[in-house]
Amino acid sequence: MSQNMTEKIFYVLFALLVAGLIGCAEEQSEEPVISPTVISPYYLYPNDPANNDSASAYISEGSRLLVHPKVSYKLSFEKDPSIEDAPVLDLFRLTDAVDGYVTTRVVRTLKPKLEGGRYVYEFFCEELEYNTWATTLVLDGELYKGTTRNARLVAEGPYSDTLSLNLIVAGKVEFAEEGMTVEKFARLLLDEFRASYTSITVDTIYVRYAHEHPTLGSKYPANEPWIAGKSSDDFFVSELGGWPERGVKNALDIVLVHRIEQDWVLGLSPLYGGSLQGGGTVVIGAYSKSPTGEVGEPTAGILSTTLHETGHFFGLRHTTSTQADFDADLDYSNYEDGFDDTPYCIDLLTFGRGLLKSQNRKFVADYVVWSNPRVSFATDDSVFDTSNCPDERNMMFPAVAEDGQEGFSAEQLEHVRKTLMILPH
Repeated sequence: MSQNMTEKIFYVLFALLVAGLIGCAEEQSEEPVISPTVISPYYLYPNDPANNDSASAYISEGSRLLVHPKVSYKLSFEKDPSIEDAPVLDLFRLTDAVDGYVTTRVVRTLKPKLEGGRYVYEFFCEELEYNTWATTLVLDGELYKGTTRNARLVAEGPYSDTLSLNLIVAGKVEFAEEGMTVEKFARLLLDEFRASYTSITVDTIYVRYAHEHPTLGSKYPANEPWIAGKSSDDFFVSELGGWPERGVKNALDIVLVHRIEQDWVLGLSPLYGGSLQGGGTVVIGAYSKSPTGEVGEPTAGILSTTLHETGHFFGLRHTTSTQADFDADLDYSNYEDGFDDTPYCIDLLTFGRGLLKSQNRKFVADYVVWSNPRVSFATDDSVFDTSNCPDERNMMFPAVAEDGQEGFSAEQLEHVRKTLMILPH
């Protein structure tokens, strides 16, 4: 290679590096960078319409943001009319906790625009993977003392609105319904996804067996039923996420197990599952645990629960919050999902503080942290009757309706599409 060609390549690479640094550079500010005093437990999730009063209130001191690579964000909140000057926003990347302490590294200092009575902070930066950032607001050399009401984190992503499914069978799974097989269930599941998630394209479904995993297969014997939360401590069997095979690793990982080790819990998913490239899974049981044994679930119920839990993965909350939601979210302002076209059930909120009751009339209160389990209600006269709830037939109602669910609202479907497009795949 000639010296001139080498120099040209060097200058091109240098220019690209400089451009990248400029794209991620901090804005000039006379304010000092002040790290969060306390990393709050409250999250602002992308495009989440729920109230999130607690996360809004803590923006000045250390609210958390869930961010993804190559995505544009706008963080905004209402201007405090009693304070004229605008605070600058410092953003910090959180690192893993060491000896109980979470460390931070500043990644942005931003000045806002004032739009419609709201301060708006815009940012975009290349990231290798999704991460959690934390916030502080600084004015006159100290943490901002003003109010930060009705905060919103709006996100626009560049990724596809096409999704593939990866059904991972962990251990021995047999269905209670006669004649049902994994392959038949997979076909039905694909049909249900295509019929229900109409705002996105559901491309295909892969079926993989955990005992055939190239590195983890020996941990998942094919002839032993897998019980999530008992066969391993990890309820989500998350190590099976991100199947190491071309095309499959960017799909939604749905782990099918014999059952989940919690009474009457049919499925689990984290709210905003985080990634289609590993670590985030939806877990579904063919059976459910009861205090006296276990119950085989009808195929229709398993399919419906998979759709419901996938809604959580893509950021859909329960239409009416339960005590388990409040315990996980830590924010009692999020008593419903925030969408205009989904009603909520005020009677359920006042009944037992939202505690769901199971079919044998036992309270269900202790759930895996940050998960959104779906359970069964009893519907006789001794317990809460869900038929009076206006949201009972919505797919994101927190319990299985006696006559099944009818689907998602238009706003819920649009939210799923937006969330899918901020997840690299």
